[in-house]
Amino acid sequence: MAVVTQAIEIVENNPTLKQRVIGALKSGGTEAFKEAINHPVANVLVAAFQGFTEP
Repeated sequence: MAVVTQAIEIVENNPTLKQRVIGALKSGGTEAFKEAINHPVANVLVAAFQGFTEP
């Protein structure tokens, strides 16, 4: 969870990176994003990032 928390903080503090994450989730879908990350915490991280795409 520490890795996920740190990753979320990094993305939230970098507007350009945040927009890239949102764009990747919208265009490629969550499964493609999980494969691109290719890390054991991908499921948790993607679930957290999906919150960025909700209004």
